[in-house]
Amino acid sequence: MMKRLEPESIGDVLRQALSDQGLTERLYETRAIAAWPAVIGADLAACMGRPVVYRGVMTIYVANAALRQELNMNRSGLRDHINATVGRDVISDLRFR
Repeated sequence: MMKRLEPESIGDVLRQALSDQGLTERLYETRAIAAWPAVIGADLAACMGRPVVYRGVMTIYVANAALRQELNMNRSGLRDHINATVGRDVISDLRFR
């Protein structure tokens, strides 16, 4: 006869499954990508390529050189804002290409 286990919430089960598969960090990176338009503004985000995150570095393609330079000068503040929005230090650096 099987022993009954205590009930668990679906959220707890999903968090455990993500953790077991090593996908927790990727989930937070995806949240950081989704937060980018809210951090920078929808109008500016529309002028840029979709961000890509690899090993904590978010890369964004920006065609306008003046905008790219302005973003580079403010990247530590933008990084901090993204991490605050996500609720965890996910992004270690921003690169604008």
